[in-house]
Amino acid sequence: MANHGISTVGATVAEAYDRLYYIERAAQVQIYAMWTQQPLKQLPQHVVEKTKRDFRDDHLYNGPSPAQRHFDALKRMLDRKEPDYAT
Repeated sequence: MANHGISTVGATVAEAYDRLYYIERAAQVQIYAMWTQQPLKQLPQHVVEKTKRDFRDDHLYNGPSPAQRHFDALKRMLDRKEPDYAT
């Protein structure tokens, strides 16, 4: 898989896609920040730890997980724009 990007896994397709989406977005933001050629700021460790805890803590949500909600929203957009994908 050298030079072919990343792979993600998850308990569901929605979870794997959600991870892929956010990893790609984070990489994009990092590239933009690096283009400025300014020193990059590091987030405080307590912020990193809280974000990790919140991201993994699905009991805060009733019903579908945030990943499933994200995936469902993307499918609804696709249904409107390209309904032929489902056939």
